[in-house]
Amino acid sequence: MGIKYGIYDNPEGDPLKIHRRPIPNLGGVAIFAAIFVSAMVSVIFVKADPWKLLGVLSCGVIVLLLGLWDDLRWKNTTIYKPIVKFAAQVSVSALVGVLLFIMGFRIQFIPIPVVMGVLAAFYVFGGMNAVNMQDGIDGLAGGLVAISAAGFVVLAAHTGNTLGLVLSLSTLGAVSGFLVYNSYPASIFMGDNGSHFLGFMLVLLAISFTSKPYDVRWFIGPLLIIGLPVFDAGWAVIRRLVRREPLFEGDRGHLYDRMMRRGLSVRQTVFICYLVQAIFVGSGLVLISL
Repeated sequence: MGIKYGIYDNPEGDPLKIHRRPIPNLGGVAIFAAIFVSAMVSVIFVKADPWKLLGVLSCGVIVLLLGLWDDLRWKNTTIYKPIVKFAAQVSVSALVGVLLFIMGFRIQFIPIPVVMGVLAAFYVFGGMNAVNMQDGIDGLAGGLVAISAAGFVVLAAHTGNTLGLVLSLSTLGAVSGFLVYNSYPASIFMGDNGSHFLGFMLVLLAISFTSKPYDVRWFIGPLLIIGLPVFDAGWAVIRRLVRREPLFEGDRGHLYDRMMRRGLSVRQTVFICYLVQAIFVGSGLVLISL
């Protein structure tokens, strides 16, 4: 469909692009479809609330459409893109944060309704951008999400969180299938539609496990399971503030960029990032189990 209808990532005129030819970027739509089907079919086998699943995935559709709008609207960079994109992301994050709060997905670390709502919106905003920042080389963002999803599978099985188990297993399966075609050299990208949606799925899982008031382990542990995207995004914000650079314009200062500038290949860089992600995930699981 991406090839037929011209929905692709064109590197022409963008210095941040490292691929040399247009590549379809509808991977996020395929990932969403796989997660939706597998999650809904799972209701037949486990006692998951189908209406809650539909509500969660409806929020995912909103985030997916925001990323798809970004992919379709901003084929050519304009001076207004960062401002408009930031406003759209804030609006969608606030809306989704409210919807999650209504459905019972709340960050209970500080059990004050206003704080829980603001934190949920902040998580959604941060998750979308954190995964998006890792989508710079073939197979990286998808692999990091898959490792995080595997961590949440373990956590869900350990805690008996059926909904979390369904969503984490569905995400792990969908992203693993996507990686067959996204690993270097990629024949399809996830696009902003995929990075936004997968960022949402990770923070949704993190929120569903941040359920104990004032317990630092259950607040920090899920963030560690999200792992490298969180910390690399945090470093990117600090780096841009110190250098007085625009916060919402891309750069080539991420961990994977630095490794490639030192001469590592795409495969070597991705493999090392996977190892770092596995350490983060393992640390999160150990912290929670203490």
